[in-house]
Amino acid sequence: MLMSKRRRVNRRRMVLQLTSLLDMFTIILVFLMVSFQAEDKDFVLHAGVKLPASDAKSPFKTGVNMAITKQAVLIEGKQIYAFEEGGLVSDEQYATGRIDSVVAGVNETWKTLKRGRDEENIVVIQADKDLPYRTIHLVMRSAAHAGAFRFRLVIEKE
Repeated sequence: MLMSKRRRVNRRRMVLQLTSLLDMFTIILVFLMVSFQAEDKDFVLHAGVKLPASDAKSPFKTGVNMAITKQAVLIEGKQIYAFEEGGLVSDEQYATGRIDSVVAGVNETWKTLKRGRDEENIVVIQADKDLPYRTIHLVMRSAAHAGAFRFRLVIEKE
């Protein structure tokens, strides 16, 4: 008699409990949806800039958009300073350590962009890859005179 009861128990079919499995997947889905953070940045690439390539994975932060082409320095799409010889700066200009119009342009842009926001002073720089280092360095020093000490260089992802 004991054997017959045991056989009856073993012959019963196993049933998969889908309700608890679906509950678990729902919880995981909700957790992933809540923890996912999408970033949408308002950024326009200047048409005259050829960007260098990189495979960096750091997140993008917004700031003052500055484009340095071989012809001019633009802040938020507005020309601030025009170069005389294809993006080159003279020794005298480099010795001064600043371009006054760039300093004024960054200051003015921060005043208009930072209304009611508490963000750090970041300058996002699009620089043509064929520009000499001296030119980029002088423009960055000029922005530093305006109080921007954090820079993000825009690159083209490989």
